[in-house]
Amino acid sequence: MINNIGIIGLGSIGRRHLRLVKELRPELNIIAVRSGKGKKEEEKLLNAVVHSLEEAIDYGIEAAIIATPAVYHIQQAIDLMEKGVHVLIEKPLSHSIDNMPELLKVNKKTKTIALVGYCLRYNSGALQFNNILKNKKIGQILHVQVDCGSYLPDWRKGMDYRESVSAKAELGGGVLLELSHELDYIRWFFGEMKSVSAKIQNSGTLDINVEDSVDMIFASEQGYSVSVHLDFNSRYTRRKCIARCANGDLVWDAVANKVIWLPANGSEELKTYKNDRDYIYKEQLKHFFNCIEKKKLPSVSLDDGAIVLNMIESAKKSHKIGKKVAIA
Repeated sequence: MINNIGIIGLGSIGRRHLRLVKELRPELNIIAVRSGKGKKEEEKLLNAVVHSLEEAIDYGIEAAIIATPAVYHIQQAIDLMEKGVHVLIEKPLSHSIDNMPELLKVNKKTKTIALVGYCLRYNSGALQFNNILKNKKIGQILHVQVDCGSYLPDWRKGMDYRESVSAKAELGGGVLLELSHELDYIRWFFGEMKSVSAKIQNSGTLDINVEDSVDMIFASEQGYSVSVHLDFNSRYTRRKCIARCANGDLVWDAVANKVIWLPANGSEELKTYKNDRDYIYKEQLKHFFNCIEKKKLPSVSLDDGAIVLNMIESAKKSHKIGKKVAIA
């Protein structure tokens, strides 16, 4: 059992984690690390507020949620794990693959739990979609199409989106890192990707210094292609994965909360599910606590997070040289 948990960073995602930790584990002492002033309603949920990792560690935290911008993730995780603190690291694992060997080395040496926050793996529809993929009735998978887009200015009401982490290259923003859930779940659903061809652009319509749109075609180890479109420009919010199979199409629509099977005879089986937005974060937290207390391996490891970063680096290289690039 753990008694003290740290929340590193109290931006929008850090505040969500704070609220849900308090709901799931009201007995825990919660220590927040933040750089500025917070709101009174947040402070009511906290046992202490500090301004450095060292101060949080001195409070005796046994676990921590790293919810800072991606550029800080790896060093913060290393500093915490070296003190024996288990970590849930918000996605993406980092803004680059630099220092990844040191992170993996420290994790192995300390035997700490390290979970990467690709929370769509706990979505009921995603789990159902993944289960159906293993059913032979769908037939051979022929092609996969992933489409995820929304309008960045609508993400965080009440603030200038151009000042958000998502819009700033120096903090690890951009559509590739911010929407990297899609890269994680195509590996989870369909296995490893061998290579990628990519086109990355900044349309200029959002006045940000990061890419706002990307199109990628991955070659899977199973022999079929997986096309992925990500963007910050769409006024119509979409998050959809379609597996085109020999016996029909299998569709996961995360926005509509549906898994749809469209068999070759034209009829439709519709499966719906209910998840509010907190649900997947709660399930992720439950998994994190369970891994710590029962010494289980996390469902999304540091290696998983590192592979996603390799996919991103390969896509950037492909765009730069104008050719297909093998994924290391």
